Amino acid sequence: MTQRPLWGDCHVHSTRSDGCTPIRALTPSFEAFGLDFRIQTDHWVIEVPAGRPAGRWLHAADWAGYAAECAAASTERHLCLAGLEIGWEAGGAGDWFDTKLYPRAGAASPDESFFAGKSWPQALRGLREAGHRVVVAHVDQGAPLSLLAGDEIDGLEVRWDIEETRPLPGRATLREWDRMLAAGRRVSLSSGSDAHQPDEWAGSSLRTVVLDTRREEEAILESVAAGRSYLSGTRHPDVYGELGCPGHANSVAGGSTRFTPWWDAGKVPGFGPGREAEFVRRGFDLALARGRCRREDYPELVEYRVGEASCGGEVAPAANVPVRVAWRTRVPASRLRLVAGGRVILECVPAGNALETSVDLRGAKSIRLELEAGPPAESGPTEVILANPVYVVPR
Repeated sequence: MTQRPLWGDCHVHSTRSDGCTPIRALTPSFEAFGLDFRIQTDHWVIEVPAGRPAGRWLHAADWAGYAAECAAASTERHLCLAGLEIGWEAGGAGDWFDTKLYPRAGAASPDESFFAGKSWPQALRGLREAGHRVVVAHVDQGAPLSLLAGDEIDGLEVRWDIEETRPLPGRATLREWDRMLAAGRRVSLSSGSDAHQPDEWAGSSLRTVVLDTRREEEAILESVAAGRSYLSGTRHPDVYGELGCPGHANSVAGGSTRFTPWWDAGKVPGFGPGREAEFVRRGFDLALARGRCRREDYPELVEYRVGEASCGGEVAPAANVPVRVAWRTRVPASRLRLVAGGRVILECVPAGNALETSVDLRGAKSIRLELEAGPPAESGPTEVILANPVYVVPR
């Protein structure tokens, strides 16, 4: 890890689809959170199997203008990169709003007709064959990954934020990820807030931190897809209560929450129609004042080396491969795990902020790292680090 890591959010919405803020106006908030980049992923909805535009939000014909708008929203401190969240409007066959597309920089997006007559796996494989990068989102909300072998995609997205509050261990996303890694697939893990408003929804998300990467659009998109990155997260107090938001059922994570999207601002005492922007602005101010939303509030992975390889790299199989891990957290580390082939090969409560060991990687396809710090999320601050795999490749 020689270059300065770049911190980002890989799933964001604007007024180009169902967000509340124009693309350019989002940038100051993400700068305040200390993020170097975001991938704008507004909705592109396609009617299938007909392969024609659905009558809302982005269409393929909008891609050039949308990409230019994203580029114009970039500053010296923060890059706004153009991506898409693809939705299949399939009537009785089900609607899947769960696949993100990162077109190669400068390339045109495929036309809606590209999807005509294709199954979901066929469409994803075709997108990759055309040179685009494909990441499946909303895995824990029912994305049908059982239909995929794993070679149709570049990665999976996992959420952990003010809306998606379930603890990361045991989540479906990690189980499916391990299934694909055990089968020898190269599947990265990234994260995004899915934020539709620039307040704590965006400020609380698990971050994607790319390593040894130029601060350029194509380099960042490729690093996210290839897993030259790790994920960093910390728990956040729910400041929506201070806005007067009533408690209600959390449809994403279960239980109850005071988290309130902008389109429900009219249900909050003191706010009503036409005051959504004020609601979001006050939420942003509270997030910075009360939450842990800035980069310096998040844990950092200082080093993760398996042999001489790091995230997304390769190591040869051997009986005693050295592993070196170092980190910075705000509370003491409570658990470190090394996972190979879906199997935990090391689990410990580390002393200090570093670990050196050796592992047997004969027969393994990859090895990944999980680190937790602090007590369970229900009883106090918790921090997590998830490192993308080092792949085990015979030489």
